[in-house]
Amino acid sequence: MTFLLYLEKVMLCSGILLGYYWLFLRNKRFHHYNRFYLQATLLLSVLLPLIRIPVLYQPQSPVNQAVYQTLQVLTVDRGEEEAMDAGPGLIARLFTLDNVIYLLYAAGMLVLLFMLVKSLLYIRRISKHYPFERISGLKFFNTGEPGTPFSFFRSIFWNNELTFNSRDGQQIFRHELFHVQQKHSTDIIFTELITALFWVNPFFHLLKKELKAIHEFLADQYAISGNDRYDYAELLVLQTMKANYPSVTNHFFQNHIKRRIAMITNNQSTRYSYRSRLMVLPVLALVFCTIAFRAQRSAIEIAKKPLTIMVDAGHGGIDPGAQTTDGKVKESHLVLQISQTIQRLAPAYNVNVVMTRTDENLPGGSTTIHDGLRARTAMAEKIQPDMYISIHASYSDEPVTTRTGFEIYIPNDTTQRVNQSKQLGSVIAQELSKVYATNQTLKTRTNQNIWVLQRTPCPALLIECGFINNEKDMAYFSDPANQEAVAKKILEGAVNYHNKPVSMAQTKPATDYTSMNSPLRDSILYKISKHFNRTASYPKQALASQAEGVVYFSIAVDNKGEIGNLNIYDEAPVEAKTLNNLVIVSYIDNKSPAGAGPLSQSATQTLFRDVVKSVYEKKPQLTKGDHLPPAQYFFKVAFRLDKKQAPIT
Repeated sequence: MTFLLYLEKVMLCSGILLGYYWLFLRNKRFHHYNRFYLQATLLLSVLLPLIRIPVLYQPQSPVNQAVYQTLQVLTVDRGEEEAMDAGPGLIARLFTLDNVIYLLYAAGMLVLLFMLVKSLLYIRRISKHYPFERISGLKFFNTGEPGTPFSFFRSIFWNNELTFNSRDGQQIFRHELFHVQQKHSTDIIFTELITALFWVNPFFHLLKKELKAIHEFLADQYAISGNDRYDYAELLVLQTMKANYPSVTNHFFQNHIKRRIAMITNNQSTRYSYRSRLMVLPVLALVFCTIAFRAQRSAIEIAKKPLTIMVDAGHGGIDPGAQTTDGKVKESHLVLQISQTIQRLAPAYNVNVVMTRTDENLPGGSTTIHDGLRARTAMAEKIQPDMYISIHASYSDEPVTTRTGFEIYIPNDTTQRVNQSKQLGSVIAQELSKVYATNQTLKTRTNQNIWVLQRTPCPALLIECGFINNEKDMAYFSDPANQEAVAKKILEGAVNYHNKPVSMAQTKPATDYTSMNSPLRDSILYKISKHFNRTASYPKQALASQAEGVVYFSIAVDNKGEIGNLNIYDEAPVEAKTLNNLVIVSYIDNKSPAGAGPLSQSATQTLFRDVVKSVYEKKPQLTKGDHLPPAQYFFKVAFRLDKKQAPIT
């Protein structure tokens, strides 16, 4: 809840409660009750907006559908370290409308606090200037100051022009003594502080004025006990204050003279007064329900069918990932916390979360980064989840980074899975933007693929939860309450995507990843690509010689879904409208020299072509009796060596 919204709720609460006072309690003779009511109004107005009680409701219209915009995809070469657009300059960031409003608010608050301190210093000055004597535990100052007599806590400041032992003097003393006994100064100091802090609230200024009037009514009532009320009223009229007085004191010559005389001289029936006091109960109930209760959709937005999500907490074990500038927080630990929060909240959404790791170790007891990656994708192959979400935190090379917020990566392969990942990423990105800054452009990598996105059998995302070396991001994502908010939005986005229909408003036509229009053909292409990735391996001789290469080939699929007619080309075939990219990656150590002499280009191509031939000697089962129109698929397979330790984000 923002501070401005909190102020609005404070004003609403105080306005309702003070309105009731104005209509039913003001100028009535039950002053003790009114004093308590005004004090309670002040406290409730400040505290009640901080209370939030969720009230669940079930949406009446089951046909409502979420509407999301399909986000554009940015292809990057360097990975998550690709720089974002430069943010606004320092001056522009400082002088925003919000900052100006807060600055003006602080200035008004400081002015009122200064006036309060000035009044307190005035009282301190005259208490040091004049001697005092103790009367029944009180400090009695006999002064010549204008505005006296008045009382402040357990001190009474008298005016030496008034005769203390006269009838009028004794009545005035009894008046000030009652202020001291009832601790009215505490009320005033507290009210002055709250009014200064919430100075934009006009109801607090009215309340402060009314509370001071109630103090005077109470003191007048005590002063005239056993005395003639009309003589006391005459004393009020005759004694006129000509000088200013400190705003934090209780003194005899306060304003409200007309109201004070009316209270002294009038008698009221108590029957109606009890009714007006009892009416406060429904008013308080109304205010409490209006301010504290908060509507919340019942059951959040659960998946219509059980949804299985594999949540991958990035890194782990010997691979801590990035870390904060002081080295105290590791990426692997932070993303594990967020992932575990997703798992904890998932059952409420009818979601089953399978974790790739549940502790600080690599998945499956792996001891190397490479094995940890393979263990992650092996789990996905075994479980076949509905979607795969990898949680990471990004890092910027800038010494003091201004880069902030969520970034989402999707696969860059050539299957229908990419379009599904794009839609899933669009939904989750727009949900996450409700809680924190989110880059509204999805990203994909071509130069260095992200293993867990390329090798999983379902829509897959990698979500970068802010920049770990950005202090603002770190403060946000380290907070358990914020981690819960992030987890809820990820789950809500996943459920909304899964439930369908999800209306996707296209900004531009999405990239045509394949030349096949039929969803069934896209499924066939996916199975072919999956079969290749599972079966192919890097030639050992090429690996020993650190050789890389590219092979172009095509295969035909007949109407029964059987593969045949394998053709291998020296270069990209001109008849191919679309080339479907495949990548075979192996890893080498930067420090390790080639284990064998260099291969000739023709020998290298022969090795790689033999791999392609061997893969399609093991023909996969593509359909289960579905009748297909014959089609030809063109592929480009890149055999590549990764000279880094592993393709980790």
